[in-house]
Amino acid sequence: MDTKVYLEAIEKELTLCCDRFFYDNSQVAQAARYSLLNAGKRIRAILLFLTAEMCNKNWKDYVKYACAVEMIHCYSLIHDDLPCMDNDDLRRGKPSCHKAFGESTALLAGDALIGLGVETIINDNSIADHTKIEAVRLLTKAMGPMGMIFGQELDLEHEDKPASKEILNAIHRHKTGRMISLCGQLGSIDSELNCQQADALKLFFENVGLVFQIVDDILDVEGDQTQLGKPVGSDNNNNKSTFITLYGLEESKRIAAQLTEEANVKLKDAFGDKSDMLIEYTSYLLNRKK
Repeated sequence: MDTKVYLEAIEKELTLCCDRFFYDNSQVAQAARYSLLNAGKRIRAILLFLTAEMCNKNWKDYVKYACAVEMIHCYSLIHDDLPCMDNDDLRRGKPSCHKAFGESTALLAGDALIGLGVETIINDNSIADHTKIEAVRLLTKAMGPMGMIFGQELDLEHEDKPASKEILNAIHRHKTGRMISLCGQLGSIDSELNCQQADALKLFFENVGLVFQIVDDILDVEGDQTQLGKPVGSDNNNNKSTFITLYGLEESKRIAAQLTEEANVKLKDAFGDKSDMLIEYTSYLLNRKK
């Protein structure tokens, strides 16, 4: 699958948003640009675009939504790397934001990206007001205290002590899964889906979100730091429970494959051939090396 056109569009719009909403002489703005425009894989944006296309929409009309998701994701990475969180010094092959700009500036850069994500949607005059409200509601819920933030809270709470399988699932489904599910929600916003399609899309993204984190756990054990662009073994160094520590490497791979297959079958049954590109992309996510 060639995702080049998606990547070009999202990079262009992210740069334009930074130019439009940041002061040129701001150190916080420089730190936010450094992290946001730092060669990310844009997996969430691509998932959103592919969902829009599957729902018979023009993916180009969804670029602002994708920008917002990428900004919120970037904020979470900046904060996740801080010494008070995971304390990682490397991100996407470069020094983490706090190593390059200092902790206080990195903290503010992450905060700025939250506001910029919401502002990007609110200031798009091509989006109807009722759709803007719904999009911002979905965005803030996914990242908020019952979404990604709760997952991070559970993750920190269970450092240096074992987590049960139920707790580990809750961590992954909130910390990573909620923002992945958001891609399906925004990609299908204003689409008229029947009950089967809505249920299939929900299950698909819940499974994909969990699989994404399982693969991250696997790569933290057997990945290559040069390819990943971030340290390998940080979960072990931080004494975190992962799918690998609870299930073992091979069983984790089996679970990831099973969840992917279940998601793909449900989506294919509901959307037919229109789901092919999204299903193809999830196969890439399952087998990715970075």
